[in-house]
Amino acid sequence: MILYVSCVASRLRIATNEKAEAEKILQVKRAEGEAESKYLSGVGVARQRQAIVDGLRESVLAFSSHVDGTSPKDVLDMVLLTQYFDTMKVCKPLDHLL
Repeated sequence: MILYVSCVASRLRIATNEKAEAEKILQVKRAEGEAESKYLSGVGVARQRQAIVDGLRESVLAFSSHVDGTSPKDVLDMVLLTQYFDTMKVCKPLDHLL
């Protein structure tokens, strides 16, 4: 009987260790999946920003080549001024909170 209890206890100990090892592996795999997801999200954001910059570059060059007397700097200054006015338009309704 003592041998049977010892054998059962030994198997329970082994099963507990195996379960703990399996949970550890699951946590590691979950963390690796989250890390990969965040990496891919960052790659996507970087590509999106690159596409915006490329589009802006093409627009600036096209505008400055089609309108005589303008340089790319003039076009960028106009874009920045437009963005400034757009920002002020959005912020104006918030003045009462200040």
